[in-house]
Amino acid sequence: MQELDLFAQKLDGLLPKLRDIRRQALEDAGQQMLQAVRDRIGGSGRVQSWQHLHLGSGGGYAAVHARESTYDENGYAVGRVTNALESGHRQQPGRYVPAIQRKLTRDRVPGRYMYARSAPDMERAARSAAAQIEGEMEHILED
Repeated sequence: MQELDLFAQKLDGLLPKLRDIRRQALEDAGQQMLQAVRDRIGGSGRVQSWQHLHLGSGGGYAAVHARESTYDENGYAVGRVTNALESGHRQQPGRYVPAIQRKLTRDRVPGRYMYARSAPDMERAARSAAAQIEGEMEHILED
């Protein structure tokens, strides 16, 4: 009976700490996800700098997306630009572009799919977070 009471005391001590353990594990996983997305974006770093990690207020989730209420030098929301890069966008074929010194031939720019291609890295980060939470819980219960 004493062992059961001791186990119940350990469990009572675990529950308040669980939220902090989960928050830390999700923050670590989120940083891994952010780096994976930034690596897939490539380029000069402008679009990479628009991406950020968002943690849920209760610590229950982590998400990587473009910054809110931020605009590029042309006045477009960075989320709109990021979406256009992710899934592709239309363009006017036949228009001359001085930067590339030729006319555009396609009517659509293919997407980069930097979020979609990061899915395996996201799964790896989620597994790592779960293992981290499990290890911390086990450590608390064994003490």
